[in-house]
Amino acid sequence: MATINATISINSDISSYPIRVNKTMTMKKAGSCNGLDETLGLRTKKFNSTTAAEIATLGDLTNDGAHKIYIRNASTSKENFFYVAYNASAAAATTDQTIGKLYGGDWMLMPYNGSTDINVASSTTEVQYLEYMVFADGVVAAAG
Repeated sequence: MATINATISINSDISSYPIRVNKTMTMKKAGSCNGLDETLGLRTKKFNSTTAAEIATLGDLTNDGAHKIYIRNASTSKENFFYVAYNASAAAATTDQTIGKLYGGDWMLMPYNGSTDINVASSTTEVQYLEYMVFADGVVAAAG
């Protein structure tokens, strides 16, 4: 049985009360005690334009599963970033569907239902790299 664990550790002294969060999550299939056992693979994509690109596509996964998606801006710039959006062309004008921005070194791990496209777009034409991986609760088509 496959096991995929995600761990986060947050330590902060930004207030008089220190913040310490250390959590581990075992990724499980929807409605099950069985772990997720498939991925669409760890990928790295080079961007040198502001054109949006799909990184998770409707139809690759079973809908309404307990999928997770990991996205990291592998670049070092603290000025440039990637827009992350769903069902849209991940551009600044789509703020109603933009999840957020990932600056150099930033990353995210979030639930993903498999029934929407996840798109990213660079804020610049300078070269940036994005790393991403989908942990799947059922793959229904070959990833492209």
